[in-house]
Amino acid sequence: MKEIVNFLIEVNKLKELPRTGLVTWGVKNPVTVADHIFRAAFTFWLLGRKKSLNIERAIKFALFHDLCEVYAGDLTPLMYYTRKTKRIMKGIRLSNKEKQKRANKKFQIEKKSLLKLIKFLKPELKKEVFAYWLSYERSISREVKLIREFDRIDALLESFEYIGTDKKITGTAWWEIVEEIVEDRLVKDFLETMQKKFYGKAPKNHKRQKELENILDFLLKAGELKKIGRLYWKLRGVKNPETVSGHIYTLTLAAWVLASGRKELSMEKLLKMALCHELSAVYTGDTTPYDKILRENNSKNKGEILKRMLRISKKEKRSIFLKDYREEKKSLEKLTLNLEPQLKREMIQLWKEYRTKSSPEGRFLSQLNVAAVLFQGLIYEKKYKNFSAAPLWEWAFEVSDDPLILEFLEVMKQKFY
Repeated sequence: MKEIVNFLIEVNKLKELPRTGLVTWGVKNPVTVADHIFRAAFTFWLLGRKKSLNIERAIKFALFHDLCEVYAGDLTPLMYYTRKTKRIMKGIRLSNKEKQKRANKKFQIEKKSLLKLIKFLKPELKKEVFAYWLSYERSISREVKLIREFDRIDALLESFEYIGTDKKITGTAWWEIVEEIVEDRLVKDFLETMQKKFYGKAPKNHKRQKELENILDFLLKAGELKKIGRLYWKLRGVKNPETVSGHIYTLTLAAWVLASGRKELSMEKLLKMALCHELSAVYTGDTTPYDKILRENNSKNKGEILKRMLRISKKEKRSIFLKDYREEKKSLEKLTLNLEPQLKREMIQLWKEYRTKSSPEGRFLSQLNVAAVLFQGLIYEKKYKNFSAAPLWEWAFEVSDDPLILEFLEVMKQKFY
């Protein structure tokens, strides 16, 4: 368990590592690698579902494919050109020999980084991560080639969201990078759907046009979670706190590393549930019980209120839960409204089981979620002198009874204190 905590501390650094392509263009507060992984998981899930891929594997590809960047940094062809040269607007013009040379160098740097990172994991998990990463880098199967195309799609979406849709700025370079590898008909159709969305260009009459438009709209909406800072940290004065999507990334990865080998839990269901558990924040925003209490008290005693865990009656807790539940359910139904019915039902059911702790996965994840919040709080406590994680310790031990979660809490106590 000690090594797992060390691993999570290291991968947590991806929440502060900005995407290089956006930095190149001078984007302020660009999405981080962790934010990218969050939506890549949904991109791989929703598009992979259309190709009948194994969704557990698809999500794991999203989780693992950029872990090497913890130490290697976000390496991309775009980093070889500065904004001043404008070369980036015309795509990356390199000979095949030069491309291969740079690709080999990148591979060696990232391999070294990944091996350094996964030394914290037990042998079977170490093998799993490395196998996924190597398969992704080498594109050794039809499945992986599709996953790589999906990943490029998400990068293209990011360019539109953070730089804009002006063809003179983003159009050529990111489109060319995508079109270099796109072969699958579904991905080509999705690109046409994006062209319609951003440029008004009518796509060819493919049968799945409307469905792909709905998937695109969902991904764009979910992407807004990359810009929403977690309210618990904001209330306590944390500068540039983790985003909602960053938290989801941590929880999903923690669910994988802690629950691996537990036969009573479905890993696919657990990963999907972790991804869906905070989607409602797209419309509700990020909330905590504290912000409600602070409003009622007009923030007169804000400092004192935030120092302790909220102690309210069971009746008040029940009232707050029911109100939040209704609002979150309404938000999630709105977000998933136009998705294929079976997918919509699945996402809402996963969220329900998490919120009501009505399945083994829901009970485990609800406890792990609190532990993940505490974990981030301990990192901030170490970083900021005036930050205290004391209320989070109380909360975590109050809601936890799973032996693995309790062990996780004890090891965190040893590690940080």
